Amino acid sequence: MSAKPLIWINGFPGVGKLTIAKALISLLESNRPILIDNHQLIDPVAADFPRDHPDYQSERCRQRNVTFTERVEHPDLQDQVVVFTDFQSNNELGRGVAREYEAAAQRSGRPFLPIYLECEVDENVRRVASAQRTNSGTTKLLDSEVLKGIRVRCHLYRFDEIKGISLDLSSIAPQEAAEALLEQINEILPNLQKHPRNTLAR
Repeated sequence: MSAKPLIWINGFPGVGKLTIAKALISLLESNRPILIDNHQLIDPVAADFPRDHPDYQSERCRQRNVTFTERVEHPDLQDQVVVFTDFQSNNELGRGVAREYEAAAQRSGRPFLPIYLECEVDENVRRVASAQRTNSGTTKLLDSEVLKGIRVRCHLYRFDEIKGISLDLSSIAPQEAAEALLEQINEILPNLQKHPRNTLAR
């Protein structure tokens, strides 16, 4: 049986990645899908190292590699879809981190499917200060001014050569978004299972 996909969801802080990811895995026809929110990887490192510490990024990398080994590449978990949420911008660091997810999928023989979640800036700002985020108990970004700065400076990273899915969340509810994503995933998945590298023809 073919290994199940690694689905990598990339979007700005506050767009609703985790909410939609939870709705999506409830719809997936998969044996116990695995959902790993980016703060499961960020917060253990942030507890020991501030973001400007010279070891912060290397520890983040180490945390990702441990997770890839235990949750993506483990032979007993190949029948489970793995869904990651993330925020990586189109800079050297962001591109490098995104490639780590792609490489983990390749090592495990899993198809790699990136999903890009977008949202209009004003709606994104409204959502970033939501009660759900405020009460999450994580290091999620809550400052709307910081978010505005990120949206001005950064562009969301997208793989040029890998087929992915884009969805604008500005005016749709999470369940509707998850259903729309599932429809597109089901269209792409048969071809992904035949060609796990998921590269676009040049």
